[in-house]
Amino acid sequence: MAANNSDSDTMICEACKRKQTAAVNGNGWKAYHGKSEHVLSDLADGSVGAVITDPPYGTGANGVTARTASTSTKYRTTGAAELPEFAGDSLLPEAWSAMMSKVWRECYRVCGEGAVVLAFCDWRAFHPMLTQITSVGFKSRGVVVWNKGRGARPTKNGFRAQSEFIIYASKGKLRERPNPFYGDGVINCTTKVNNKRHTTEKPLQLMAELIKCAAPGALIVDPFQGSGTTGEAAIAAGYEFIGIEETEAYHKIATERLRNAER
Repeated sequence: MAANNSDSDTMICEACKRKQTAAVNGNGWKAYHGKSEHVLSDLADGSVGAVITDPPYGTGANGVTARTASTSTKYRTTGAAELPEFAGDSLLPEAWSAMMSKVWRECYRVCGEGAVVLAFCDWRAFHPMLTQITSVGFKSRGVVVWNKGRGARPTKNGFRAQSEFIIYASKGKLRERPNPFYGDGVINCTTKVNNKRHTTEKPLQLMAELIKCAAPGALIVDPFQGSGTTGEAAIAAGYEFIGIEETEAYHKIATERLRNAER
């Protein structure tokens, strides 16, 4: 978790870096409030063992006008409580692509050899997300399908929006492990989340399964931690964790959740 002094530091606006808050430190975890690319630029080269994240998809609709709508408009189901908007999703495609490219370049730099990447996306974001991840140097290793079951929203005269994808990649060759992990390529898990804290919050059960892909002792980083589900799963499994969140409301929610998880 040491600071990095590489040339990439000079590429980040110092005024922007000052806007991010100092890390909140816990027992084996840190939570940052700031832009992902800014915070990542301060992490040491090769210090990360896994990037497990649910980044903004920049989609949620087929037309540009609908894509740039508020996140509560795009993702909130009828009758659901209104939650804070989250950053990075309601952007023009070019702006979303530029933001995500910066993040993935920094992720590649901070990842050590053999580090794994698991990144959520929907069918619209799959191709651009995979292209961005592999173009910075990560090796594509496959796709995990999250089967949400029949609780997912139906489509009139079409097929139920029942699945999301998780891009699986690594930095070079995977590390050898004394106890190999054999994960399913399709994970069946309901979308139901009790006391939902984030508009697109993923179930803890799902994240707990994905965390198993990280090698023992790996530092796990989530550049878009939202309400902190990845962090809670990481802490429960005994990993060190760094979470980054740009939206202040969600940073506070995640920090409190991580504190509770270590108790």
